[in-house]
Amino acid sequence: MNYSSDSRGTIFFPIFGRFNASPQSIKNSHDTYDVYLEEDYIGKKELLTENDTIEDVLKFIESQGISDVEAHLKGDHYIIEAHTKDLERVKAVIETYLQNR
Repeated sequence: MNYSSDSRGTIFFPIFGRFNASPQSIKNSHDTYDVYLEEDYIGKKELLTENDTIEDVLKFIESQGISDVEAHLKGDHYIIEAHTKDLERVKAVIETYLQNR
């Protein structure tokens, strides 16, 4: 451990971290997005590795045979628009994905 003392016996420890760090400059350990189907909140998608992307949600939906969907990112909201009448199936697929990831 790096520390030193002066003649009075006071111990000085090194300072870790930065001063004047704004909350915007400190990155969270994982990026997190709120996932919506149309206007309904479904859950959170946390990017755990550098290979994870928010687009993985849409790829999973399409891999389940649902092709008439599109998505866009608005801040930390990932909004999925399904141009299908079976919104309940799309919602169930998204919920399954978010629970398993």
